[in-house]
Amino acid sequence: MVESSVVQERPQEPAEPSAARRSRSRPRPAQLVLAGLVVAFVAARLSIAARAEAFRTFDTRSYAGLLDGPNPTATLSFTGHAPRLWGTPLLYTLAGSDPARAWAQALISTAAWVVLVLALWTLLRGTTTRVCAGVALFVLALTRAVYVWDHTLTAESLSISLGLLAFGLLVLWVRRRSWPLLAATVVVTVWWMFVRQDMLLFIALVPAVLAVLAWRSRPHRWAAVVALVAIGAGLGWNAALLGPTDETFAKWSASGRSQTDETFLYRLMVEVQRDPEMRQVYHRELGMPRCVAIEDPSLVRRWNVRKFSEAYANCPELQRWAEEHEMAIGFRYAVAEPDHYREIMVGRILPMALGSTELHTYGRPVSMLPEAVEKVWYPRRGLVLPLLAGAVVAMVLACVLTGAVRRRPWLVLAGVLGVVVSLVSVLASLMLSAGEYSRFGIQEAIYLRISLVVLAVAALDAALTRPWRRAGRAARGVPGDDAVRP
Repeated sequence: MVESSVVQERPQEPAEPSAARRSRSRPRPAQLVLAGLVVAFVAARLSIAARAEAFRTFDTRSYAGLLDGPNPTATLSFTGHAPRLWGTPLLYTLAGSDPARAWAQALISTAAWVVLVLALWTLLRGTTTRVCAGVALFVLALTRAVYVWDHTLTAESLSISLGLLAFGLLVLWVRRRSWPLLAATVVVTVWWMFVRQDMLLFIALVPAVLAVLAWRSRPHRWAAVVALVAIGAGLGWNAALLGPTDETFAKWSASGRSQTDETFLYRLMVEVQRDPEMRQVYHRELGMPRCVAIEDPSLVRRWNVRKFSEAYANCPELQRWAEEHEMAIGFRYAVAEPDHYREIMVGRILPMALGSTELHTYGRPVSMLPEAVEKVWYPRRGLVLPLLAGAVVAMVLACVLTGAVRRRPWLVLAGVLGVVVSLVSVLASLMLSAGEYSRFGIQEAIYLRISLVVLAVAALDAALTRPWRRAGRAARGVPGDDAVRP
């Protein structure tokens, strides 16, 4: 009887846990929306890739294949004996053909944008805000000024995509603390630093975040230290290759000079000799010797670097002066003639660098988005700077007024840092280089727009998930935007 009573009093297994497990196994509405956005974006990107052609420029030869000429040199070297760092040539060597190279760039780019959206999705609280962020970034990625680079065989596509991948993977690792995610972050960051030298300001953000985590976050500390050591080794390797790569560049370049020398040659040809006021400042205040050989107007009307270089070879005194001053000459001119520098930068160069790309020069885009949508992201050049400046001010004010500065501080900090680094990077690049301005600033132009999206969704997320809104919805029994959490 005792045993029987024990058996009778034993409670039955409740049915609720199994039902709860089945409920958890079903995808949430937010997850279905995210999956739909990703599928639609990937389908659109694959449609573009299937219709677009691989596009070669003069520079493509320095990234793809064995270079011909009197001094043939291979394009892939891990020790600096190639005209470019190995980041892009490695992909091109593995792909083998131009169509395969374009497809590889397009697939990496598509994956990078998806990872970026997933990372931002985990940082936001409201479903509405998450959807807005995903739509905004995916639409930006479908604009001509962005996707055209995935089919142009130069370094720009990888320099954009690997940056998006690095930041997206870093955020996902911080959220999940997964060693595979951290390893992927390190590999992508090291690869990224060997694509373009002018991206180092952006690349430095990755070890900066890791350093803060190693200092402030005990759960992330040792993993962050290991990643910092690996990235530091990559930076040392990169620094060791810069000198040899610069010299090897001379075997391929149109002028037969190192990349540093040819960059000054471009500045001399497309800026100094075409602008009488600038030329006078170079001679009078910066001490540049005159040389009659390069003052022939026919040399600068067209981009004939080879003929200009031949004339420049007859200017030994000018060459000696250039060897001493060429690296800092852009900065020295800005200090010597700030008014004229500001005039040409604001009136001509920055709108080209941060505005729409001269697509006929760098690719053959195919139709995807309506023209009105394209112009939202890339208005005509005369409006680029005023609209970008207005957007930055508006987004910062929105973050302050909605309380995002207090309640979404890391998102706001990421957006502000993105804006600041984009502007500093493009100004530094334009001081060190000259010529193809709409190409030199493309990475900064895209990262700047992404940073504005981050600020916008941070403000929106803070506004939609305010405590008083949550309290009101809870009292009515209505699940708000903040019901779904990462």
